[in-house]
Amino acid sequence: MYILGLTTLGDSAAAIIKDGQLIASVEEERFSRKKHHAGFPYKAIEFCLKQAGITLAEVEHVGHYWKPWILRHKAMQALKAGLISPAMFKARADRGVAQVSDSYLGMFKHPKRLREHFGESNFKFHFLEHHQTHAASAFFVSPFDSAAILTWDGTGEDTTTLFCKGKGNRLEVLKRIKLPHSLGQFYSAVTNFIGFDMFAGDEWKVMGLAAYGKPKHYDFFREKVLKTNGNGDFKFDIKVLDHHLAKHYQFSDAIVKELGPGRKPGEELTEHHWDIACSAQKALEDTAIYLVKQIHEMTGEENLCLAGGVAFNSVMNGRIFHETPFKRFFVQPAAGDAGCSLGAAYFVWHQKLGKPRDFEMKHAYYGPGFSNEQCREALDTAELSYETLPDEELLPRIAKMISEGAIIGWFDGRMELGPRALGARSFLADPRRADMREILNHKVKLREWFRPLAPSMQEEHGREVFGVEHHDPFMITVIEVAEDYKAKIPAVVHVDGTARPQMVSRETNPRYWNLINEFKKLTGIPMLLNTSFNVQEPIVCTPENAINTFRNSNFDALVLENNLVVR
Repeated sequence: MYILGLTTLGDSAAAIIKDGQLIASVEEERFSRKKHHAGFPYKAIEFCLKQAGITLAEVEHVGHYWKPWILRHKAMQALKAGLISPAMFKARADRGVAQVSDSYLGMFKHPKRLREHFGESNFKFHFLEHHQTHAASAFFVSPFDSAAILTWDGTGEDTTTLFCKGKGNRLEVLKRIKLPHSLGQFYSAVTNFIGFDMFAGDEWKVMGLAAYGKPKHYDFFREKVLKTNGNGDFKFDIKVLDHHLAKHYQFSDAIVKELGPGRKPGEELTEHHWDIACSAQKALEDTAIYLVKQIHEMTGEENLCLAGGVAFNSVMNGRIFHETPFKRFFVQPAAGDAGCSLGAAYFVWHQKLGKPRDFEMKHAYYGPGFSNEQCREALDTAELSYETLPDEELLPRIAKMISEGAIIGWFDGRMELGPRALGARSFLADPRRADMREILNHKVKLREWFRPLAPSMQEEHGREVFGVEHHDPFMITVIEVAEDYKAKIPAVVHVDGTARPQMVSRETNPRYWNLINEFKKLTGIPMLLNTSFNVQEPIVCTPENAINTFRNSNFDALVLENNLVVR
């Protein structure tokens, strides 16, 4: 039985499973080349069907990650906002009218869109609750038979935070927190206060900048903006900081009085902005830990699954790993809305159809892959000179180039799912070079100086590098680097002594593991610096994308499968 899962607003995506096994999962942005693509994922669906070797006629169920008719609570929140200020009401009303007319009502046309574009089919279409698809995306592909599940984001329908328990093939909803109380909207509003752009996904920048500041404004955020109580809840005070006004870079007198005016996009980033980022980050972390401890008390579970956009906050995840009672936790690589396509498919398979679980997500390589021949055709068309080498020659050569300072565009196998490159579409460099962060951020990636870079490392060296047993194949957790290792790998150690590792398994990605091993033979260091293969664009998908990025940016060599291009 084939089941298709869909995400159709921002970060649109598709996933397909066959008898409970994941065949393909990919974001639409990788094909459209538009970051955070919003709209029906035609190309992603086309890829999923092609990868499965079927037509839409063979799909029996389609799961969709949203129930478009749940509007009452949002409408009431807009009316309540009108009692606070006309501007606050207008910001919600303008957004709400556009969402209802363009997005929500449009969802009812999705079954028709599928049939018109991909052919007739008798599939059953399921509109599913957003946060429950988040929960399904985390638990049903996890290694756990039972777990506590916490999902948190800006909002889905009217819910912002969902407490669940997973057991076998069932999810049980325990508790909801609804608008306007939203960790995701709090963090997005801070993102725009610091002059970044929430619509571009700039929350990452706040997390990176936070490491350089001091929590001087922590008490203000915890006492006036993001407050917890004794009932396992939190309150986000929109009178002080409103997400919808922040979209337009409008802020209340209360927050301007405390923090000064919001930074305008493009203005200089000062130490004051670092401190705001640090304070907001710590407020988020402490609220999250409060909620995690609450769900532990509610469930008594030893395992924790997280999903939703807030689950991408890897610094927060590191504190959850170290400071909460859970012994194990799992976050899949597309924890944001794109992963809801995965969750929608598995929610139908398990929760709707009652099928048993027999799949575990051990890697993220569920996107398009290309043969050596296809790569050579692209290189020939681009009129680039290249060598085709067997791994026995290619991998030692690439490792040596990296050890001598080269930056490599590495294109190997099927593309990763999620926003983080995991050794399929990566820039690779030497983690020992203290200047490599500046080189990559300024000369290659063309982005801010404070953006961190991460290590891909052989998983068996985890305790050696971090001093604790920790398995993270998806680069989703920031943890402290062991003291004697910090000086050895300065390019991937944050200013606060932490790093965000990808633990590379010889089983799930043997070629990447072997490349790291060749580097270790030369240097004694069991890791490479890894950042996503893109420059102000979505991560590259095809050989043509990689060649285009190579031609338009400044790095030393391109590897397309077994084909090597040296600049």
